[in-house]
Amino acid sequence: MHRLLMSLSIFAMILSLGQVAHAQMPQSDVALVSQMKEASAAQKLEALALYYDLHVSELLVQNMNEQRTGSMFAKQEVMASGGDAAQMAAVELKSQKVLAERAARFDENMALRAKLGALSGLELDDPLVMTPDAPLQAMSPPEGTPADLVQALGTAWSALEAAKTTWQDERLILLDAQQRYDETRDVAIGDHMRAMTVAEAAYTKAIGAYRLIAAKIAVNAGQDLGEVLGAL
Repeated sequence: MHRLLMSLSIFAMILSLGQVAHAQMPQSDVALVSQMKEASAAQKLEALALYYDLHVSELLVQNMNEQRTGSMFAKQEVMASGGDAAQMAAVELKSQKVLAERAARFDENMALRAKLGALSGLELDDPLVMTPDAPLQAMSPPEGTPADLVQALGTAWSALEAAKTTWQDERLILLDAQQRYDETRDVAIGDHMRAMTVAEAAYTKAIGAYRLIAAKIAVNAGQDLGEVLGAL
């Protein structure tokens, strides 16, 4: 009985340690910098840049998965309609291009994970399911911020606003397409879904770019990086 209790206790400890390791996968930039306590400011900024790029990469991989699904349906449609050899060859060529690009995007994703993992010392096996928060309003840089950072912040904000508008427009288009698809099934819903993912990737890239400039300003001003990012 004593041995059984000890075994159960050891199993519980192992399970607990596994859960802690799993929890190390940062799902926000604030969590990332907080888990890099011993790193220098420069290392944290480099890690943030990689982290934001990884978020975009996740969406690009998703888009290629969507395109792969679309190419599979296209091949099925040509076969079902009795398409000729030329049509089938064209569809097959497009499918091969999609698969090649998907493989390239996946390799980029793995390379980013490896580089960020080596820099941060964290396990990065899980997908990043939470995109960085978009700032609700433009931040005011503290007095004494270098002019180039102030200019970069303004440029990043303009790009963020433009990407947000495009993302919102695509979202409305997709919602309308989904409603029409439910009613008639005569809508290329896959095309709209892929366009939405592309817009989301561009928006996520713009969010990351803005948050990175904000992080650089925080470091320059000697402010707490986690607090500044958490307040955006």
